[in-house]
Amino acid sequence: MTSGDVFRLLESAHVGAYAVSLDQTIVSWNQAAQRILGFSPEQVLGRRCHDVLAGLTPGGIVPECLGGCPSMRALKAGEVPGAVEVRILCASGERRAVTVTPMVVAGRGNDAPVLVHVIHDSHESESPETATASVREGLVRRGADVVSDHAAAAPDSARGAELTPRELEVLRLVALGRSTPEIAGELAISSHTVLNHIRNFRRKLDAASKLEAVVTAIRLGLLDWT
Repeated sequence: MTSGDVFRLLESAHVGAYAVSLDQTIVSWNQAAQRILGFSPEQVLGRRCHDVLAGLTPGGIVPECLGGCPSMRALKAGEVPGAVEVRILCASGERRAVTVTPMVVAGRGNDAPVLVHVIHDSHESESPETATASVREGLVRRGADVVSDHAAAAPDSARGAELTPRELEVLRLVALGRSTPEIAGELAISSHTVLNHIRNFRRKLDAASKLEAVVTAIRLGLLDWT
C-alpha cells in the first residue's frame, strides 16, 4: 500500500484522521479532522504537527509532541503506541479535549513510513476504540503493514551497529521517502554511491529491506526525531 493509498483511505474515513512524516510534518488531513478542529488542509499541510496542534496532556503545560512524537518514542522502546488524551488547539484558538490514537504504517518501494493519528472527539457517538478499529481495518484490508501493531525490540544482530555520518545521512533521507536519484542530488554524490551506502547500512542493521532498516534504526535511536 503506497502513501497515496493511505491518504486516500484517510480522506474517505468518517472519523478524524491525519498523517505525518517521520519528522512530524503533516502530509494528510481529512475532512473529519477539519470538522473537529476547524483547520482546513491548506492551513496545515507541510507544517509540523506540534506547531499546529500544540497538544497538551491533561494538566500539562508543555506540548506533548514538542519533544518528539509519542508514538515514535513507543516504537523506539519496542512498545505498541497507545491512545492518549490531549487538549488540542483548534482553529478558533480554543482547546478541545480529544483522544488521539497513533499508528505507524509502513511505506512501499520509495514511500516512507507515515504516522497516522486518529482523532476522537468526546461528542462522537462511537468509542475511540471503535473509531480507531475502523481505520486500522481499512488499512489492513488494503494490504497496509501497521508496523506499530507488532512493535518489537531491534534484532540483537543490529545492536552496536556503527553507521558512518554519510550512511546516517542517506538513511535519514530514505526514511523521508527520497528516491536514490533525489538523495544523490541532495548530497551531491552519484546514485552508485547512494546504493553502496544503502547496502552498507542494511548489512550493519541486519535488514532485509530499506524499510526494515528504517524501523530498526528508529528502535536503536539512530534516527533522532524523538
